[in-house]
Amino acid sequence: MKKIFFSLILIISQFIFAQSGYRFAINEVLIKFPKEVELRDLNKVSGQYFFVSKDKSNIQVSVRNASKMEFYNSVFTKTELLDAFYKWDFDYWKTNSVGAEVKEISKNLEKDQIIWEVTLKEGKTIFLFGILEDKLISISINNADLSDEEKINFVTKVYKQISKYKK
Repeated sequence: MKKIFFSLILIISQFIFAQSGYRFAINEVLIKFPKEVELRDLNKVSGQYFFVSKDKSNIQVSVRNASKMEFYNSVFTKTELLDAFYKWDFDYWKTNSVGAEVKEISKNLEKDQIIWEVTLKEGKTIFLFGILEDKLISISINNADLSDEEKINFVTKVYKQISKYKK
């Protein structure tokens, strides 16, 4: 009986999260993907949405209210806020115990974006951090079959198409 119950829960949870498409609204921000993705999971605490594409890319997007972040300071400029967000996550990966190797790839504060990577024994993830008004945005992709250039192009393309969601 327990097996049937857990199997039913698993099927229902897959149905709930098996939303697919090119556009998703996350925390009042419209995210447009260049290819179809399927929403697989979300972490309500961190505001992270986890997607998978048909080519098996693992994609993570989070859109967070800046004022709710532990490093937030009301006197920060937009650029200082983005840099604080990047430093906060970069330092987390650099100092945690999972053996991550972290590296900044590019920082273009005029375009409000920072691209960096985290390498674990399981593979490399490319991140793009950006900001739209009061929203801190994180986009990442992991797929061993894609080159770094393809991953960077993907996160950059997604970020360029981000806009405020209008209901």
